[in-house]
Amino acid sequence: MVQSWNFEAVKCLKHVFKNRSLVIPHLQLKDIRNINYGELKELGFTGILFDKDNTLTEPYKDQVYGPFQESIKECERVFGKENIAIISNSAGSSDDVNFNKANKIEKEMGITVLKHGTKKPDGIDSVVQYFKVDSPNKIIMVGDRFLTDILFGNLYGMFTIYINPITSIGDNFFVKLIRNKEKQMVESFKNNSYQAPFHPLWHKSTLKEKEKENK
Repeated sequence: MVQSWNFEAVKCLKHVFKNRSLVIPHLQLKDIRNINYGELKELGFTGILFDKDNTLTEPYKDQVYGPFQESIKECERVFGKENIAIISNSAGSSDDVNFNKANKIEKEMGITVLKHGTKKPDGIDSVVQYFKVDSPNKIIMVGDRFLTDILFGNLYGMFTIYINPITSIGDNFFVKLIRNKEKQMVESFKNNSYQAPFHPLWHKSTLKEKEKENK
């Protein structure tokens, strides 16, 4: 299922113009295998949200990318399966008729797919309801897109982790084009001293010192 045009991301660009920090992740890593789930749990984070395509799976595939399976098992061991979910701009989104794709993925991957019926950076209501939290600041958002995943997480006070996309093979042409523009934009913001939004649990972490080693 190929993603349609994301009007929600376009609408939310106004937030980026006002606050460039919103597209800068708290942590930037090669892939999910570099996430230290144990330390994040010790810092006080209670749940973790993954984007699907090119974060957990190859584009539009329904299985966790083979080399990442052990990392997901470790995530489940640390956080518990009930505190892990997928929020995607394909499965569970406005592109997913009757949420058929989301239901199929849940059965095959064993991970809850949030049915938000919109597209990131919209969809926070489904997150709050699933994790049963008053504030999302103890939730981690992991994804491969700055203008959807990272903007979504930062807009609502989550802790954000950017990871490199798994592959460009099979990816949507327009997504690939926009992804390159996003990366250039974020690098420009960083070069102008913009940083990720302050997060109360992250400022005391030693993981920041390891970030450059895992990019």
